[in-house]
Amino acid sequence: MGGNDTKKSVLSHLLKVCYPAEKDNSKELAKKLKGTDITEQRLIEVAMYSSQWIEIIEGYLGWKGLVSGCYYFQAHMSDVDRNKGGLIAKYTPISIDDLMDGAFDIDWFNSVYKELGAKRFEMLYDSAKYISDGAKHTRARMFADAVLGNLKLKETEKKIEDKRNKDLVASYSLIPLLKDKQKDALHRYQFLQKFLKESKKFGAQRRASEAKAINISLENLSRNMGYSDVTRLIWNMETELINEMKEYFEPKKLDDVDVYIKIDDLVQSEIIYEKAGKELKSLPTKLKKDKYIEAIKEVHKNLKEQYRRSRKMLEEAMEDGTEFYGYEIENLMTNPVIAPILKSLVFKMGNDLGYYVDKKLKSAKKKSVAVKDDSLLKIAHCFDLFESGEWATYQKDIFDRELKQPFKQVFRELYIKTVDEKGRDKSLRYAGHQVQPSKTVALLKTRRWIIDGQKGLEKVYYKENIIAKIFALADWFSPADIEAPTLEEVQFFDRKTFKPILIDDVPDLIFTEVMRDIDLVVSVAHIGDVDPEANHSTIEMRKAIIEFNCKLFKLKNVTFTENHALIKGERAEYSIHLGSGLIHQKAGSAINVLPVHSQHRGRVFLPFIDDDPKTAEIMAKVLLFAQDDKIKDVFILEQIK
Repeated sequence: MGGNDTKKSVLSHLLKVCYPAEKDNSKELAKKLKGTDITEQRLIEVAMYSSQWIEIIEGYLGWKGLVSGCYYFQAHMSDVDRNKGGLIAKYTPISIDDLMDGAFDIDWFNSVYKELGAKRFEMLYDSAKYISDGAKHTRARMFADAVLGNLKLKETEKKIEDKRNKDLVASYSLIPLLKDKQKDALHRYQFLQKFLKESKKFGAQRRASEAKAINISLENLSRNMGYSDVTRLIWNMETELINEMKEYFEPKKLDDVDVYIKIDDLVQSEIIYEKAGKELKSLPTKLKKDKYIEAIKEVHKNLKEQYRRSRKMLEEAMEDGTEFYGYEIENLMTNPVIAPILKSLVFKMGNDLGYYVDKKLKSAKKKSVAVKDDSLLKIAHCFDLFESGEWATYQKDIFDRELKQPFKQVFRELYIKTVDEKGRDKSLRYAGHQVQPSKTVALLKTRRWIIDGQKGLEKVYYKENIIAKIFALADWFSPADIEAPTLEEVQFFDRKTFKPILIDDVPDLIFTEVMRDIDLVVSVAHIGDVDPEANHSTIEMRKAIIEFNCKLFKLKNVTFTENHALIKGERAEYSIHLGSGLIHQKAGSAINVLPVHSQHRGRVFLPFIDDDPKTAEIMAKVLLFAQDDKIKDVFILEQIK
C-alpha cells in the first residue's frame, strides 16, 4: 500500500462502495455482529457515513425513526446530495434547492426528535460529522441547536450583526418563539429587514447572497409560526407594518413637486410626480438624489415583488384547496397590494360561492352570506364551480362586469376523468407525445414538480400523501441534441407505501391540475413546428370566452360546433378551428392569415391577466371574419372566392 492506502482509508472506501446484497437484512447483520465489540454508536456512524446501510441498521437496532433521522441530517447539510432528492422528498415538502439554501423543516425535526428521544438524537448529532468531509454538517447541527433552544435570541442577533454568518441568519428564525408569538415574530421580521437594508453597503455578489439568506430565514420563521407558507407570514407582518408605508401613498411635496405611489385596480403600481396638479413624465433631475426618492423607490420595488409573490401564492392556494379564516381574509383586504387581487376572485364557504365584499360573500346572483372571523373559506377552483352548477353564471358575471382575474380561475381548463381511465391505475391520455427535455423541465419546475435524475418527473402532494409521476424513456438532464423523450403513462402512488392508486381514488382537484400541467407541456414543449391539436378542456374554455366576446361586440352571425366557430359573413361563410386557429372557407380552401390578435389589442377582452396569445389570436380571427365586409387586406381578399 502507498500514499493514502492506510487500513483506515481502505476500510472506509470499502464501506462506501459496498451495497447490501439481496439476501442481506437485519438478521444477517445480527449474525455477523455476534461476538464482536462493535457498539451502537459505531453502527450509527456507519449509517451516517454510508447511507445504503441505514435501513438494515435501523432494523437491527430496532430504533424507530433512525432512517428518518439520518436523512434529516443529510438533508440539512450545506451540500445536499441531489441524487437523494426522491428519498428526501418522502419526508419533506421542501425542495432540494431550498434545503441547500438553508430551509429547515421544523415538523420533520420534531417528528425525528420525538421518535428517537433526546439520548438517541444526541448520538445522531455526534455522528453527523461522518456524513461528508469538511464542516458541511455543522449547519444541520446549528439548526438542531436553534430549535432545542441552545441558541439564545439576543446573543444570536449580536453574532449576526458582528459576523453576518448566513447559516446563523437561517437558524435565527428557528429559536423557540416567546410567549407573545406575534410580537416576537414581528420583532424578528424587522430585525431581518434591518439586516437586509444594511446589506446595501456591500458589493453586488454579497448583497445577493445575503438577500437569499433573509428569504430562507423568513421561510423558517413562517414554519416556526405554523404558517403553511412564507407569503402568508409576510402578508401578516406587512399588514402589521402597513401604517409605516401609508405615507408613501399620500402626496409628499419636494420643492414644488408632489410625489406618491399610485396603485390601480389591476395592482399596477407607479410613482407619480405632479407639479401644479399636472403629472410629469419623469422625475426632475434636481430631486434624483433626494433621500425620500430613494426610500419611495425601494417601497415601490417591494410592492411589485409582493404582488408577484401574492399572485403566485394565491393560485397555489386555489390548487391546493388551502383554507383561510375569515379574519385572515379581512386582514389581507387592508393591504393595498393584495386587496385588489382578492376582489376579483370567487371564494367558497361551505356550499356558498361568491366574491368577498365587506365581510360577506356576494354571489353572482347578488345573494349575500355573512363571513364570520372563524369561518373557513377557500379560493374556489373551477372544479368547485363545475360541481355547483354555477360555472356558466360566474363566467357571464366576469364578462358582464369586465373583471380581470390575477390568474385563470373562472376560465381555468378543467380535466375530468374519462371512462377509459376509471378503474385503472394509469392514464395514457398523453402517451406518444414527444417533448423537448429542457422546456419540459423548465415548465414543470414552475408548477412545483420535482425533477429527479433517477426517479424522473414527480409532483408530491404531502397533505393527501400522493405522488403524481410522469413516465417517459428519458434523461431529463441530457443535451438537447439527443433524441427527444416520448411521454408514456401518468400514474399516482401512495407517498408512504409507493403502491399505485386507482385513478378513481385520486382527488378530482389533484387529477385536473396534474393533467393541466402535462397538457401545458404537450402544447408548449412539443417537438415540431405544428402545434398539437388543443384538448377538449382548452377548446371549451376558448368557446366560452369567444361566445361572451361575440355578445360584447353584438355579433349575431357566429355559431359553434364541438370544435369550430362557424361564421356567416357578407362575402362568404367560414369555419375556424378553436384549437389550431386554422380558417376554412365553406365550399372553398383554407385561408392563410397571419396572427392578427395585435390588431385587436385592447378590444378583445380576456378575463385573466395570464398571457394567452392563442386564445387572443383565435378571438381576433373570429372578429375579423364576422365583419368580413370591412376587410381591406388584399392578401386575405384574394383568398376569399
